[in-house]
Amino acid sequence: MNHLAAELSQVAAWPGCPQAAGLSPASETPSYRRLPLGADEAHGYEALLILWPPGHATPIHDHDGLWGMEFVLDGVLEVESFQLLPQPTIHLERDHSRIVGVGDHVAFSQADYAHRCRNLSRNRQALSLHVYGGELNRYHSFIHDHGQWSSELHQAVRESTTLA
Repeated sequence: MNHLAAELSQVAAWPGCPQAAGLSPASETPSYRRLPLGADEAHGYEALLILWPPGHATPIHDHDGLWGMEFVLDGVLEVESFQLLPQPTIHLERDHSRIVGVGDHVAFSQADYAHRCRNLSRNRQALSLHVYGGELNRYHSFIHDHGQWSSELHQAVRESTTLA
């Protein structure tokens, strides 16, 4: 995975690399979008672009046990990582927070990993490339309320058009 991450870290400098502004018409209010690039069941991966509106943040979430790599192509994201401790009840411990800009990436391979991502800009969209070790069809989000953690299972949503 380290070799692949090193190679894909250069993608933001490749000619024709998408930019956030090119994926969101100027006449529309920017929205969070998950744009599939493709999946290869034989090789066990899925790739997609995520378009982040200004200030948008995800809930704390896992990746259903899949490994993953996330590369910033445009803008700056904050990635706050957590360790998921499922026994005896769900509990998350904050691990670290990292600022990732163009050409930077985060990678994870543990089933006990969860994170929250946030576009740090108040007026500019961000764009990231995500590669997962299989199709990410479901995930859990986590909420901390009154000293207790709870989770909810979600079906992953992606736009129907593949950008390949």
